[in-house]
Parts: sequence; structure tokens; C-alpha cells
Amino acid sequence: MTLEFEKLTADLEKMAQTTARRLSQRSERVAEALDTLHTYRTNWTAVSNALTTAKEKSDEKYYRSARPFSENEPLDSHIPAPPPPPQATIIAADGSQIMPDRHAAHLYYLINVGGIIYHHGSGRTPETFSQPDIFYPDNDETIDNFNDTPGAVSIERDLKEIQTLARKTAANRHNAQPLLAILDQRLLYWPIGSAGIAVNSAVSDWSRDMSGIRDAGALLCGYIDRPGTSSVMMLLRSIVGLSDAQFNWKELGQRKATQGVTDADVFSQILGPGERSAVFANISDANDVFMAQDAANEVCFFYLNPGMSGQNIARVDIPRWVAEDEVSVTAVHSLLIDQCRIMGNYPYVIARADEMAVVGRQDASELNFMIDIIMERHGISNDITSKQGSKDLARGARTRHEGF
Repeated sequence: MTLEFEKLTADLEKMAQTTARRLSQRSERVAEALDTLHTYRTNWTAVSNALTTAKEKSDEKYYRSARPFSENEPLDSHIPAPPPPPQATIIAADGSQIMPDRHAAHLYYLINVGGIIYHHGSGRTPETFSQPDIFYPDNDETIDNFNDTPGAVSIERDLKEIQTLARKTAANRHNAQPLLAILDQRLLYWPIGSAGIAVNSAVSDWSRDMSGIRDAGALLCGYIDRPGTSSVMMLLRSIVGLSDAQFNWKELGQRKATQGVTDADVFSQILGPGERSAVFANISDANDVFMAQDAANEVCFFYLNPGMSGQNIARVDIPRWVAEDEVSVTAVHSLLIDQCRIMGNYPYVIARADEMAVVGRQDASELNFMIDIIMERHGISNDITSKQGSKDLARGARTRHEGF
């Protein structure tokens, strides 16, 4: 053992005291936000004025907010899930990877996309699928251009997830309707850590596959468990700013503007088990780019309490072409809750997609062994770097973590 735990006791006591104080302060701020939400629940004039003023006075580099998608749903709506349709087809996809290691014997990375096709209401056995792809430099002249940074690999995995989902959706477009395609991440995709990756190209590819899912006659959603966004809070803060002469509009979009309160903190006090919030549209530069490529792909969202009990809150992203049809929103809502009831508080299809996609430590070890064997057949040595060898020797069987 190298970590001397007893030396952390005093700091952990301070950590607990600080956390208790922060939680108390956050409860007060959540109560203030709820008061604003209830007071202006259908005051669409105030909402419109707040959004207009925020756009004019905020710092566009930071400003992110939400606007009600429709005046048919009050800001503090808590809509129960209706029974799901008698039959439906649900397809979920997820991805995993083995990151490249320049200290290993051979340079490569692997992306595995897995998923499930669930035949709701039919009694048919779900169909699972997975597709691994390995990438490596194909000649010495291009090895320096082999984009193996973690950011680039993660972006490529994301694009393969939605590409696979689009293909599976098209292939199943004649199955029982409604047809729902689900991603285990946000729909408003914007690459992070994109060294060497053309951001506009990645977003364009993502948007193209969103459109492809729509063209297949399917519904689409992105499921985000425990979201940390505060776009509805930004709207509420903007409303407060209309009557506060000291309000700092330039802070909108920054964490200090909401004092650490997230949308999930607020909606956890409103939504009962199975209930969803009103639908909101995302206000951001990224969403403007999405709409410029395909107006129907404007990303909207609602919050959801997926559990049979408790206040765990998820965010569900949906494109405009789903949001503008009440029947479609209802289908997404009811099918997600039905899936959550299988496992308690999380969609079954997403859990199975993750199971099919995940590449574990044992998988990686066996793949490296397989590579070594095949390389040896071709007379290629399997030497790791001295740095990696010394780490393996020093750690023995110990590792920093148990999986990928």
C-alpha cells in the first residue's frame, strides 16, 4: 500500500463540512428558482422579454439558455407518462474503444459499436449486434499524420455510434411502428478535444445521420443520465434580471450566474416518478449550426424522472421534427419510461447497448495477444518501450484501474 489514508482524515472532515454547507446554500437557491418558475409559468410576455434582453446584453461567448418550445405547456409542467403503444421497435447503439498506446509493441486503436433491436410488445427476442474496427498506420510516410490522440479517437467513436444507429434504423424501417432510435449521449453534438479533426466536418456528418434517421420514418432521442446543464436556469435568471437593476447580464452562461444550481436540481423538486417536464429548445451557437444545415435538426429537450421512486433526473434530447409533433413526444416519453421499468430507473436498451459495446481489460489483453501471434508469423518483433516495461515490472499485478 502506498497511500497513507490516515493522513487524509482531517481533510475529509473539512470536505464533509464544506459539502454540507454547499448543499444548504443550494437548497435556498433552488427554492428561489422554483418560485420564479411557478410565478412566470405562463407569462409568455415576460419570457419573451427576458430572452430578447439576454441576447442583447449577455456575452455571446458564454450565453447558453433555453426557451419554451410551445406555449401549450407551462414552464412548471409535470406530465405523467401515458401507456406505451401496443407495439414498437426500439434501437439503441453505444460505442467503446481501446485507446492507442505509443509505448506498446504496435500502434493501433480500436472502436467497437454495439447495440440492440428491441421488439416492444411482440414477444420476439431482442437482437443484439456489435462491430469492432481496428485502425493503424498503413505506411511509414503517413505515420506522423496518424491521428491517434484520445480526442480524435473519441470523436471517431461518436460518429460511428450515430452512423451505425442510422444504418440499423433504415434497415428496420418496415418493422413495427413507432420506430425509436436512441443514443446514450446528447444530440447537440460538438466535438471536444478535437485536435486534428475538422469540427465542421464532424458536425456535418452527425447532422447527416440525424436526417437519415428522420428519413427512415423513425423518432430519435439522446438520453443523458444525471445531466449537469443549466439552460432552463439561465432562462429563469434572465427573467429575474428584468426587475433587478444590479443584475449582471454579462455573467449569463457562466456557472456563477446560477451559483451552481442545475436544471436537474430544480426539476427534481417538480417531477414525480415517470413524469416529464415541458419541452424546451436549446439556445446556443452550436444549435444555430445544426439548424443552418437542417432546420428540422434543431435540438430540443425535456427533463424526465425515470424511476419508480426517488428523484434521479435525466435529460432527453429530441430534434425539432420530434418536438413539433405531440404524438411523437408522447411515444418517446412512454417508451422510455416503459424501458426504465424493466430495470428500475434506467432504459434497458441503453444498458444492453453498453454491454454489447464495452471493451474490457480482458478483451484488450486477448486482442494484444492475438496481434502478437499474427505479427510473429510475419517475423515482426513485439517489443514494448522501456518505460512501459519498467511500469509493468514495478506494478506487478497492480493497475491504476480495472477497465476501459
